[in-house]
Amino acid sequence: MPTHDATSNRRAFLASSLAVASASITSSARAAIVSAESASVVAAVHDLMRVRIEIDVKGNVRVSDNALASKETRQTFPIKSEAVLDYEERYLKPKDATESSEIVAAERYYHTATNQSVLNKTSTDQDLRESMRHAIVRRESLPETIYSADSFFTHGELSLLKSPVSSVSVNRFLPGESVIQGDRYELDSDALCSVLNLTSVDSGRVESEVTEVSADTVRFKLEGDIEGSVDGVGTRLRLIGKMTFDRREKTCTWLALAIHETREISRAVPGFDVSATIRMVRRPMPQPVALPAQPAVIDFDRSPPGERLYVELQSRQLGVGAMMDRKWRMISDAPGSAVMRMIDNELSIAQCNLRPLVQLPEGKQWTVEAFEAAVRQTLGDKLTQVIEGDQRVSAQGLRVLRVVADGETQGVPIRWIMMHFSDDDGNRVQATFTMSADKVEAFAGNDAQLADSLRFLEKADIHDGKPGDEKSLAGETDAQPEIAGRSAPHDAETTSSSDLR
Repeated sequence: MPTHDATSNRRAFLASSLAVASASITSSARAAIVSAESASVVAAVHDLMRVRIEIDVKGNVRVSDNALASKETRQTFPIKSEAVLDYEERYLKPKDATESSEIVAAERYYHTATNQSVLNKTSTDQDLRESMRHAIVRRESLPETIYSADSFFTHGELSLLKSPVSSVSVNRFLPGESVIQGDRYELDSDALCSVLNLTSVDSGRVESEVTEVSADTVRFKLEGDIEGSVDGVGTRLRLIGKMTFDRREKTCTWLALAIHETREISRAVPGFDVSATIRMVRRPMPQPVALPAQPAVIDFDRSPPGERLYVELQSRQLGVGAMMDRKWRMISDAPGSAVMRMIDNELSIAQCNLRPLVQLPEGKQWTVEAFEAAVRQTLGDKLTQVIEGDQRVSAQGLRVLRVVADGETQGVPIRWIMMHFSDDDGNRVQATFTMSADKVEAFAGNDAQLADSLRFLEKADIHDGKPGDEKSLAGETDAQPEIAGRSAPHDAETTSSSDLR
């Protein structure tokens, strides 16, 4: 019996030991399996990246008869475009920033920035000037602000560089923790705003799913619908996409999105209903190739410098250009008339109509008295009073006559600022600013900026990237009277330009 008991105890011990060992092996194996299937997708800090974005767009542009009066679509025009942006990007942070701090500034050098488009059967090829390839990007508010540290973009160039997806913040689509295949999570509205360059996301949902975990990568699928805004203009997006996280580089290296976007007609630009395919590839760089060796210096305690945010507005048809605040847009550029409009967050502040004028005889110029008389005659019963009239020689060497008048149209108090530009070669153009009386303060003397910066352009100076026969797509604009489109009346005093130097 004792021997039997000893044998039984020994067998029980062996059985127990085998069970413990088996459980231990099973637990280790299970842990190994879980480890192999899970992956951390916490992005590492990379200060320098090479990025390539390809954007293909097809759809329709929607136009109203008059965007100031109604946003109802009256006409649609088919559009197709293919854009490529290829740049190196250096991220800039304040001195007290941590690894987890959001990137709010970047420095870029564009190796390629091109767009080929067909709008209503009119083809346009656009490129970025060599002198404008170095740029600064600020993202304290969205959509991001792009400017040059050395010169000024045209509106066409700014439109070319505005990408619907931000390479700066694409890592915000990552969950920032360990995941396994099949995990699902919702993208928050801040991440959607940041990556999609939206001012706000008001409703909707975009969900991401982990579709594959391998030794090298983690792949995601994105899908959802959102409604939001861009600078006060409503937009609706339906998106489906894929994203790849490189486990060795610890960053998102590939993003592809198919987006159907319907954006409302705004006071500054047409609306649209388009489908876009966006492909982004990005890789860390060990050192810059074309960017300056030393990073740009940014004052993070201040907004982007106002003196760098002017935009060069050009009228191809009239052969004139000017540096203006970015609130100004060239709405229409047609033979005999160009229209600029000042829009601040969908609030129309003022409009400026530009008209070419016939040449005066050599050595003759209009006087401010003659110009004021023509203003009075043209405004007629609309005129209440002439506030002031003056003349000057601008920073561009042009002779500028200026008359400020108050009046009324259909019971609405109106302020007109009318300006006459001329040079010694007989070139002349008239600018007429029109605004309601309650917008004068918001207008903030923008006529002074036009007065000093307007210049007559040679063909080589025009770099807006637009076709020569482009027509306005912003709807009809209110016609303004041509004040000085004729020679000086016989009873008006004329003087030589040399008298005003």
